[in-house]
Amino acid sequence: MNRVQWVAGHFEEVLGAVLLSAMACLAFANVVTRYLFHFPLAFTEEIEVNSLVWLTMLGTSAAFRKGCHLRMLFIYDKFSPLLQKIVDQFISILSFGLFSVLGILGYRQLLDERFLEITSESLNFPQWIYTICIPAGCILILIRIVQSGYLSLRGGVR
Repeated sequence: MNRVQWVAGHFEEVLGAVLLSAMACLAFANVVTRYLFHFPLAFTEEIEVNSLVWLTMLGTSAAFRKGCHLRMLFIYDKFSPLLQKIVDQFISILSFGLFSVLGILGYRQLLDERFLEITSESLNFPQWIYTICIPAGCILILIRIVQSGYLSLRGGVR
């Protein structure tokens, strides 16, 4: 497998690692300026909090890709392979519904924020720039749910 295929297959982990590194650098810069220069960089908290939403969406997507989402494995492992496939498909359908609704509601919130011209508190950015992570993340999660459900149906390793 070449590097491009690996990055495409592990998109969430790569982007999450870059985002987490940037968040750590911002937090470190904030601590240094606060305690050495007595000049806190308050705007970094806005960026970090909104980046955490992106990390949550990326982590959820990666969990579905790997088949590591929450489920009751104690009970699940006692099922026959056929019943496990049925349960996997049921979980995929319910998850697809949940993240579809969340994505639609996030998109509606984004439209409201654009219409009302809501801006962020520290940087005065349009708030919809931060909110876009919800529908975008949900689309990525939906793709991974379909991939995971398909692999489960084929009997492949999740």
